[in-house]
Amino acid sequence: MTAMRIKWLMMAMVAVLMVATSCKTTEENYRAAYEIAAERKMGGNASMNRDLRGFIEREKRLAETRVVAGDSVRMVTERVTMVDGENANLHRYNVVVGDFKQVFNARSFRNRINEAEGNNDQSYVVMDPQKLYYVVYKGFDTEEAAAEFLRNKDNFKILVPKKDPWIVELP
Repeated sequence: MTAMRIKWLMMAMVAVLMVATSCKTTEENYRAAYEIAAERKMGGNASMNRDLRGFIEREKRLAETRVVAGDSVRMVTERVTMVDGENANLHRYNVVVGDFKQVFNARSFRNRINEAEGNNDQSYVVMDPQKLYYVVYKGFDTEEAAAEFLRNKDNFKILVPKKDPWIVELP
């Protein structure tokens, strides 16, 4: 029995010695960890730069104005898809009163507008190619009608989060 215990004890010591020497940090381990961290950091910055570039392009686009009936109106031509609402309500010119990154926020704002209006089919939610959700207060067939609606702030029965609502035109 004693010889058996000694044999087990020797095997355990060899196993501990092998584990202790195999976990040693080396220059190669440090270099591999550094390269992985550097790659992740560059990937994160590239993604952030892409987001920033998209934001700047969007702001430039939103700053574009068009003269309609003698007045300057912010108007953006963009392809959008219907998210919530009737496709029949989607017109060529749509008055946007809010834009959101999450569809839940856009839907809740649209619901508040519909409750204030008392008409549940006037406002709707559309999505642009960059996955931003626009809350459209009302759609129009002509840019003159949309611009006229936009000029009169009394048309809005609810306080809109944007300082200046704008018009999205379908191409």
